[in-house]
Amino acid sequence: MMMKPNKPTPGIQPKPLHLGTHIDDLEKLYMKLPADIRDRELDLICRSAKKLIEQSDRYYLEKDEEQAYVGYMRLMNLVQTIRQNKEYTRKKQMVTKLLGTQADFNRIFTKLDLLKTSLEARYREQALRKASATPSIRVVPNNERNQATQSATTYFIGDKQAITAKELHDMMNDPRVSLLIMDCRSAKDFEESHLRYTYLVNVPEHLLVAGMTAGKINHALPSESRILWSNRMVKEHVVLMDWNTSGNPVKDTPIYVLNYILCHYDQDIEDTKIIRLDGGYESFLLYYPACCTNPSYRPPIALYAEGENIDDIEYPNISDIPMKEDSFSKPGFKPTIDRNSKVAAVSLYQARQKPLEDILVEHEQILDKSKQNALDIINTEKELQNLEQQEPSDAGLDETQESLLFEVMQLKDRQRDYEAEKARILEEEESYKEMEKEKQERGERISTEQAERLEREAYERRLLEKEREQRELEEKCQRLAREREAKLALAREQKRHLKENVPEGPKSYPDQQPAHVANTNRMPLFDRSAKPLADHNHNVRSTRDLDVVQRDFAPVYGNVGRGLTGLKNLGNTCYMNSILQCLSNTYFLNEFFHDASFKMRLNRNNKTQGKIGEEVAAVIKALWTGQYKCIASKNLRYVVGQYERQFGGIEQQDSHEFLTILMDWLHSDLQTIQMQISTSLDQLPPSEKAWIEHFKGKGSYISELFYGQIKSTVKCTRCHKESATYESFSNLSLELPQDSNICYLENCLDMYFNGEEVRGWHCPKCKSNQDAIKKLDISRLPSIMVIHFKRFYADPETAATVYRKKQTLVKFPLSDLNMTRYLARTEVNRNKRLTTFRYHLYGVSNHYGSMESGHYTAFCLNNIHQKWFKFDDYNVSSIDAADVQASAAYILFYSCLPDRPQSDVR
Repeated sequence: MMMKPNKPTPGIQPKPLHLGTHIDDLEKLYMKLPADIRDRELDLICRSAKKLIEQSDRYYLEKDEEQAYVGYMRLMNLVQTIRQNKEYTRKKQMVTKLLGTQADFNRIFTKLDLLKTSLEARYREQALRKASATPSIRVVPNNERNQATQSATTYFIGDKQAITAKELHDMMNDPRVSLLIMDCRSAKDFEESHLRYTYLVNVPEHLLVAGMTAGKINHALPSESRILWSNRMVKEHVVLMDWNTSGNPVKDTPIYVLNYILCHYDQDIEDTKIIRLDGGYESFLLYYPACCTNPSYRPPIALYAEGENIDDIEYPNISDIPMKEDSFSKPGFKPTIDRNSKVAAVSLYQARQKPLEDILVEHEQILDKSKQNALDIINTEKELQNLEQQEPSDAGLDETQESLLFEVMQLKDRQRDYEAEKARILEEEESYKEMEKEKQERGERISTEQAERLEREAYERRLLEKEREQRELEEKCQRLAREREAKLALAREQKRHLKENVPEGPKSYPDQQPAHVANTNRMPLFDRSAKPLADHNHNVRSTRDLDVVQRDFAPVYGNVGRGLTGLKNLGNTCYMNSILQCLSNTYFLNEFFHDASFKMRLNRNNKTQGKIGEEVAAVIKALWTGQYKCIASKNLRYVVGQYERQFGGIEQQDSHEFLTILMDWLHSDLQTIQMQISTSLDQLPPSEKAWIEHFKGKGSYISELFYGQIKSTVKCTRCHKESATYESFSNLSLELPQDSNICYLENCLDMYFNGEEVRGWHCPKCKSNQDAIKKLDISRLPSIMVIHFKRFYADPETAATVYRKKQTLVKFPLSDLNMTRYLARTEVNRNKRLTTFRYHLYGVSNHYGSMESGHYTAFCLNNIHQKWFKFDDYNVSSIDAADVQASAAYILFYSCLPDRPQSDVR
């Protein structure tokens, strides 16, 4: 239906006011709709709306402003009912034909704005006339006025958790009400349309994710919004609103998270009443368009509706489940060439002439880097030989030797990466050359000029010469390495004979030096000052006894910049240092531990009594003072050793195992937050119920940051019955390909999440054992995604259990890691908040060497300097972002939280 703009007939005076004395009196008239309106056919509702438009237009022309206003507002109410009808999506075209386009409704909004302004002025004028006719005015005493003010501020709220659009409108227009409104829609939506109110602040939805606190929101807001945000500390009421949430908000939606933050992580608003606007901005926009900056702006499609999951069937068609065997067979390892068409071959060749030249350049660059790396290995090996010939009188000699050994490990790992890259480039070159050869065999004219071909051939000859030089250098490196290994073996044999020939006597405890490497030819030195006050096998000492131990970081002073402090090695603690540096550069965890109020969250009733959390916080704070070149985490190591003996000794340990246990400890130390349950546990969705049961109804800041949830679906291949279980995780452990030198993170994720066949699964529907397919999906995305590569494996070809290491170079993105495709279909809505932006890498724990002889370092992105740094125990140095991807990468730390410089870390 085409709606033409109507204008009231000139010369006609507005009809007298007859429906009320205030514009709010009209609400009870336009809010009334038939009780069964939602059950009627959509066609009938639309016809009623069409008649309402015609009737309201007639009132508008006749200048009956009250009737016109009530009619148009009732129309808006009816339109909302139409949009909620289950047939609306299918019959949207019919609705538009009957009721008009968005432009037609924009004209109605304009009329409503004019009517509201006119009516408010007329009601005020009418009130003034009545007031002037009043014979006397009673003076209200101050105490009564204060009581009236107090009652006015509490009249609207009481114990309610939500208010209507009318109640909010009354509060906004009552100068006695102390009110701040927080709009948690996106910044774009807020800019397009928002309330006309002074104390209104936009808290963008992308900030409202697990792990946020009030202080971090303040830092992330624009400067002009921070003043408004700080008003929450002095206002009596804070109203939260999003687009259209009614009733209790769905867990993990922006408005839920904002309410959670204000109630749990904001110490400044203990006496402030937090309430929600029922129906959100859409409801307010419907009833009070004149109080909004752009009444014609429409809300986006609802992302968080509870009813959108339809059913719990994850995979309706079993053929839709991708299988694990296809994970590493996707295109991408080598360029694909279309040979089906002669024309396609010609165009492809011409389009890729330039890339082929680029590949040759890249090949030369890799050879140059590889050659330089080989020279570095030779020079380092020579330095080691010179040190071994010196008398071991200098106490710092062994430390230098250790450092050089680790440098050789890292250089060799880098050399393997260059070899893998070179193999990839050679494959691409061969593919293009094969294509060119086929072209020549078909007798086609080569489109490149003769000079360009000659130049390329010269380039290739230069590459061959460089490859020959590199092979010679590699042979020299291998010879030096064999000589060193032979010397080490001889030294071990001499040491063994010496031990056998020493007569038994009183036991002595010689000083030991740090030894990252498990099998070396010298007695390891150990920092005796870091030796625990009690044996690691003893029980945990009392809290009072532990508290009197003074924390000693043994710092080496030096102004190095915040976050650039190294960690001393206390005897094979490089695995621990690597993880601590990654956690230290976890911006939101760093901020949490810098806030003194975190101690209020400590749980003193668990096994570790809050001590792990305290010591980790102390280490992170020391790392960020910027006053020390390096520190020693003695107290943390001691406390950790008390609860897990393997981490208290001087043997090399696995950084992934340490991280997993440490996450559980930290969660337990901070597990004081009661989870909000709006209904009984049995009525919750299975994933939510499993989450609450896993954490026993209490969460922590660690669980909000690091923990996610996996959905495991098993589907019967006979009857297609599905069965799902849920499991929480703090990191994902991914398989690497067995026979590939290079792969991509996407392939590893596919391997983890793709389906696999299960034999003999007992199907609850078939009542018998059947073949089935098991498939993993993410049902809850964590804010911090930790990914571990399974590099160590038991060699099946050896009689005894021998562990090997996969040196596969995994290509992983430094930014824009998209996890959407791995989300469970039935859990997409809850994770929408995390899929609007991507994960970015900020930390890598590296392992160099083998299972028997290895070393750990960390690569971390410093948020102050916005640069990558390498943390190699006490040594910290800057690195290029291009060097972060390496075959030594063992654990990756990704964050989807808003990234900003830590300029305000205290």
